[in-house]
Amino acid sequence: MKTNFIVVTDFYFSEVNGGAEANAEALIDRFVDCNINIKKMKSSQVTIDFLRANKNFIFIFSNFIFLKEECKKYAIDNLRYFVYEQDHKYIKSRNPIKYVNFIAPKEERINIEFYKGAIKVLFLTKLSMEIFQRNTDLDNLLNLKSSVWRKNELEYLKEICDNEKNNKVAIMNSDNPIKRKQDCIEACRKNGWDYDLVSDRNFKNFLKKLSKYEKLLFLTGHLETCARIVVEAKMLNLKVITNKKLIGAASEEWYSLSGKELIDEMEKISSGMPLKILETIDD
Repeated sequence: MKTNFIVVTDFYFSEVNGGAEANAEALIDRFVDCNINIKKMKSSQVTIDFLRANKNFIFIFSNFIFLKEECKKYAIDNLRYFVYEQDHKYIKSRNPIKYVNFIAPKEERINIEFYKGAIKVLFLTKLSMEIFQRNTDLDNLLNLKSSVWRKNELEYLKEICDNEKNNKVAIMNSDNPIKRKQDCIEACRKNGWDYDLVSDRNFKNFLKKLSKYEKLLFLTGHLETCARIVVEAKMLNLKVITNKKLIGAASEEWYSLSGKELIDEMEKISSGMPLKILETIDD
């Protein structure tokens, strides 16, 4: 019998150019590449009637901040589903960095039954999965070992990864306080590094700009479940200056790779994700 999926997310990438949104939609495209029927739905628009009408679908709950509690309860009791864990929704603050050993007090933990009811909770990296397990003691976990990129995105990265570098440091020009833009600027000034703030709402334009830099400085105020920009910088042959203990990507074996070798590894992982998820349903 053909398996049909619905991905639930808070925002579409066309609305919010965030890593989680890019990740969810790239995963959808990877399912489409495998001729698997999959569609998406915004969490704010999900109702019990919608869930009931699509009960034969398998759901992947990506971001679900706006998902009603009654819908979570219905899912636990009636649906087959995955949770695609990208930003610590098992903790009220969604940031384990503030706790000793990243373990939140029990009163801070949320959505545990929702995670427990999943076929599998899907993780981007080993670090992300380990921190989740420390906080929840759940074992229905699957490490997908990376963020996911579309095939054409990786082909474009391969085209530009050998671009000439300008001996400058790139800083992501983000207004999100957890990206610590001002701290990055101050670090560059303190060390006498020539830097630029880099941004572009068009993903390929952003990659092209980034490809011309020697280094990326990324100081996060958050425990990054993967850190797409770090992986993209490494695929573009930039040296990355960061705190590896807070970067999920750094917990994976492939983190030592860069350039075309890393791009090939990301293609292997990304293209294999749908099958890896499907196998858990068969199990």
